[in-house]
Amino acid sequence: MGTLKYDIISFHPGRQHNIEQAQQISKKFASYKHITSLYFSNNQVNYWQKISCKLGRVLQKRSGALSTRMVDNNPWPELKLLLRKGLGERLWYDAYVGRNDSFQKWILRNYNPPKICIGFDTCSWRIFEEWKNKSFLVLDLSIAIPQYKLALAKACSFSKEDVAKLTNDDKAVYDIYKKEIQLADLILCGSEFVKRSCISEEINPGKLVVLPYGIDLNKFSNPDIQPETERLKVVFIGAVTFRKGADIVLQSWKKIRKSFPLAELHFYGSVEMEIPEQIEGVFFHGFIPQETLVEELRRAHISVLPSFFEGSSLAIYQSMAMGLAIITTINSGSIIENDRNGFIINYGSEKELTSGLEMLLREKNLRQRLASNAVTDIREYSWDNYGKKLGDILENILNNHITPHNIQEVAYSKI
Repeated sequence: MGTLKYDIISFHPGRQHNIEQAQQISKKFASYKHITSLYFSNNQVNYWQKISCKLGRVLQKRSGALSTRMVDNNPWPELKLLLRKGLGERLWYDAYVGRNDSFQKWILRNYNPPKICIGFDTCSWRIFEEWKNKSFLVLDLSIAIPQYKLALAKACSFSKEDVAKLTNDDKAVYDIYKKEIQLADLILCGSEFVKRSCISEEINPGKLVVLPYGIDLNKFSNPDIQPETERLKVVFIGAVTFRKGADIVLQSWKKIRKSFPLAELHFYGSVEMEIPEQIEGVFFHGFIPQETLVEELRRAHISVLPSFFEGSSLAIYQSMAMGLAIITTINSGSIIENDRNGFIINYGSEKELTSGLEMLLREKNLRQRLASNAVTDIREYSWDNYGKKLGDILENILNNHITPHNIQEVAYSKI
């Protein structure tokens, strides 16, 4: 057993949204630590850059100034993973799970069970086993559970080939998800879509709480909207994959381009699928820094993300805050309401996507109405509002007002 003791501990070897979450928790609770392996000091970056320039660049991307009051950092699990798999290669699940396993063992050696333990999917099973009935275990599901893909695919009558593309390697983590979900006392779902994925696996609804994530409204804002021109800009934010519907977007664009020859389609994210022949008006920018993305979005008009499977897509939050008209799916776990602040289409429907894009490209007033409503609605989803809701839940757990037996009654009264 470790020696470090706090009231609340959250942990994740990766970043995702958890640093923003950690910052919110640290505002309210003094006895708190977020434990990660994804941040590296300047000295560490410089050291590894001498060994490998490529590795140094990767570590620099993953570095950030962190408060030692809020965060403990152990970079070795991530370094070992990068060195083992090589750079530029896909991080296969065996290495990914191994990284998460060694990270958890390190935490168990160094920390005592806290009053509240906040873990994330696929990196919590070992700690949850050890700290069950010693800590109140909170599982934050950053994405819907992967078993749900099979139910969705069946409902959509997907071919075996499509199912294989969308579920590749998932079986390796099915048992991990089952174990973590069973052990958790409370499960935070980033969207109703995530909650439905849990219910599909017959998880007790009594321990499911929907709490959408937040957005930095200071960073993502567009106060000076530029006058529109005929060269309308459509953006796709995220990895270019089948799961996110990039293939459907590209198929649809071939038709769109014929009617709107000046329109442009821009992809912001790493390309992780085979791209068909060159299509006019399509641009791939790869992964870009967030500051650059903000500037790019300020010159955009429409955002598309017809995703098959998400948790609560931050790309949609960002697009709303930037004043874009949005087309997405229920599966993205977004907060879009159809025909109020965007369009909701069915995943895989090229026809619906094409129709929605044609309307938004053609009808300026419609485009502006949806965008204006999106900017208004996203104000409810600041990280500060998220932090207040989560903080109230955690405070009630610490005060024993929330127990594994009354989660729905008390937690929902606070959000």
